[in-house]
Amino acid sequence: MPFNLIFEVQYPDERPLRRALVVYERVQDLSPAFERILPLLQDYTVRYFAAGGAFEGNPAFAPLNPRYARHKGHRYPGAPILTRSGRMRASLAGLTGDSVAEVSPDRLVYGTRVPYAVYHQMGTRKMPKRPPLRLSKPLTARILAALRRYLVEAGEG
Repeated sequence: MPFNLIFEVQYPDERPLRRALVVYERVQDLSPAFERILPLLQDYTVRYFAAGGAFEGNPAFAPLNPRYARHKGHRYPGAPILTRSGRMRASLAGLTGDSVAEVSPDRLVYGTRVPYAVYHQMGTRKMPKRPPLRLSKPLTARILAALRRYLVEAGEG
């Protein structure tokens, strides 16, 4: 269940477009920018899980149904919502065998190979969505700022 980030840039007039083309000529490989962005995603994920989803304007994860909450409390005491073994959280917060962190010149793919993550992301008939991957507006701004800084540095080089 990789999570893809796609950026599109539009310019209202020709001058910035010409400047962008110069930068584009110099910057054919965005992997250095993506290498800067990956830790932003991982750090955000740690804080997002710790806040139970209620982080940077995102809503809290839907509560567990009472029956499952009792079961989980007995079987996995103290385990927060969206965490039982910690496998999914660890795969998104760092680099484990389940992590997806693929950087190429034109793409950053970030996610998890944990098979049950998709059920949390999308929800099921019996379980509400509790997305382990959800961007916030402030995170999106940090990602765009990192990309912009890289493009400016490359354009000046």
